[in-house]
Amino acid sequence: MKTPTLTCCSLALGACLLLPGAWATPLPDRLERPSRLSGQAHNAPLVAVQRLADRLVMVGADGHIVLRSLDGQLSQAAVPVDLLLTAVYFVDDQHGWAVGHDGVVLRSNDGGASWRKQLDGRTINTLMLAWAQAEVDRLAAGTTVDEQALDNARFALDDISAGVAAGPSRPLLDVWFRSPDEGWVVGAYGMLLHTRDGGESWAYVSELDNPDRLHLNTLLGLANGDLLIAGEGGRLYRHSAGRWQPAQVLTPASLYKLVQLRDGQVLAMGFGGALLRSADLGRHWQAIKLPSAANLYGAEQLADHSVLFSGQAGLLYSTDLQGFRLLQPSDKALWLGAAALADGTLALVGSRGLRLLGRDELKEYLQ
Repeated sequence: MKTPTLTCCSLALGACLLLPGAWATPLPDRLERPSRLSGQAHNAPLVAVQRLADRLVMVGADGHIVLRSLDGQLSQAAVPVDLLLTAVYFVDDQHGWAVGHDGVVLRSNDGGASWRKQLDGRTINTLMLAWAQAEVDRLAAGTTVDEQALDNARFALDDISAGVAAGPSRPLLDVWFRSPDEGWVVGAYGMLLHTRDGGESWAYVSELDNPDRLHLNTLLGLANGDLLIAGEGGRLYRHSAGRWQPAQVLTPASLYKLVQLRDGQVLAMGFGGALLRSADLGRHWQAIKLPSAANLYGAEQLADHSVLFSGQAGLLYSTDLQGFRLLQPSDKALWLGAAALADGTLALVGSRGLRLLGRDELKEYLQ
């Protein structure tokens, strides 16, 4: 197995441009060294944002987790690791998780004010190695040996062993929890882990239809209990009624984000201007033609039900998912996520940190 690099699996979107030389520090040090506190953390690269009832929670470079209160006050949480954080998800206003490089999973029980490490790549390596060895032993002990399956299992064991030798080097790219107890994380090289106790223990999930271990970039839980995962090669995976279904290939382009709108529609977006929508919870998809082939990284539905897409070329705005307008705030940046606030302000995060577009300013762009 190749060692993940910033080029191949930092958010699957070229974060090497944001963080040159970020792997120069030995990996174990990054997992044990707390993130540095800085009065300018909100101006450093930020990757993901979530709005809670009384605050924004943003994660990004160097283990930075930045909070913004309703009155505009910014603060930086103390974080026990100093590495790139790629995603954040709060299941309610108190209980949240953040994930990132080196297989790190962090948990907060106080709305993001404080964080503790629950998992890192060293434990993930142990989980994967134990699974691979058990699979080889199971197949070898069968009364009728499936030689092809046994060869595949032995190859997987060798591959995982090589990855273990590289250290805690598998980035996690997204996280989603159904409740304060049950959740999943996904990442590079087909990484999928599941917890039933709030992240205190994790199980490696091997049943996904992903024999080539393509990167898994995003996951989304639906109201009917299904779980969707999307990633490299435009593949979509569904867990329904307790079983993983065969993968769908939606597009040749890699998918980066899954979003569900208020009317139930599901959007899948990614590289090369790929945008698809589904009106039946992801069973059937329709491609949407865009005015630009720039990469899309996220979407936020506004109060009037219009949608803003964040991406490489700026922002795409649409009222009906048929016509689109390209918006580019004056400080051109790579926008990775957005969150709409109750007062109409739009919070953008990206390569230049946090950018706030006031309601009047946003209206000017949309006129």
